[in-house]
Amino acid sequence: MQIQKSTILITGGTGLIGSALIQHFLSHSCHVIVLTRHPNKLKDEYPTDYVKGIQSLDQLPPQTLVDYVINLAGESIGGKRWSSQRKQSIINSRVHTTQKLATWLQTLEQKPKRVLSGSAVGYYGINEQHNWQELDEDSPSQSIFVSELCQKWENAILPLQKMGFNLNIIRLGVVFSKKASAFKQMLLPIKLNAVGKIASGQQPITWIHIEDVVNAICFLLARSTNNYLVYNLTAPDKNRQIDFVNTVSEILQKTPLLPLPETVLKLTLGEQAQLITNGQFVYPKHLLKDGYHFQYPSLELALQNLL
Repeated sequence: MQIQKSTILITGGTGLIGSALIQHFLSHSCHVIVLTRHPNKLKDEYPTDYVKGIQSLDQLPPQTLVDYVINLAGESIGGKRWSSQRKQSIINSRVHTTQKLATWLQTLEQKPKRVLSGSAVGYYGINEQHNWQELDEDSPSQSIFVSELCQKWENAILPLQKMGFNLNIIRLGVVFSKKASAFKQMLLPIKLNAVGKIASGQQPITWIHIEDVVNAICFLLARSTNNYLVYNLTAPDKNRQIDFVNTVSEILQKTPLLPLPETVLKLTLGEQAQLITNGQFVYPKHLLKDGYHFQYPSLELALQNLL
């Protein structure tokens, strides 16, 4: 690992991915600076001088030497319904922090070797005709909330590219991890032998194992060249919701019989139901072209590891 003993700044470092990265970096003698609203809580969790929590980037002077930056800031898009107020809060949590980060990075006396900034496969939107095709990093965005959210998030960091920073944007799929709330919610109705197929069951699930998230991020950080701006962090396997149900059911020896109609989800969640009943197949073309090898390339391998 070329980034051993580096100093790494992470925003959103107390979330699922950030926490996994901190553990990984500590195992390689790295110093990690975490932008967080709760630095004392972070200190309790990591009682080591190798982890430093800050509440504001202003706490770091221009002379600060940061080798790598990973921007993961942003509140969850799950949970409460998407009211106008909630949508704005979701946008602000990503865009404002990213804008502040981009401005602060320009004040440093020495540029970091690489900046990775988060986004999501929501960039590619949904397929209302349900004739899902495989998309990649060159596929277009859409004019729906999840896509516009990702566009604004990405646009907030893009000024760094014009200023000579080595910048990459990572569009993440649903992260599969034993600690991931979304993954637990997907499993629960199957574990209870209740609901299996949701809506048509044919809608895509674009996912990635947490270990591949960490490994792919380290793979990108360690690169000396910048072959592409955008990378999809998604498994290369092409899976539908019913594939997930069938694979989990086989591993856990469950037989969930009840379907969950799309109309019920729309009544319960409103616009947010799109996250469950629609989506896109998103392929990691750039990662594979650059030579990244997935530890968990297939749904079966990933679920066997996690269940």
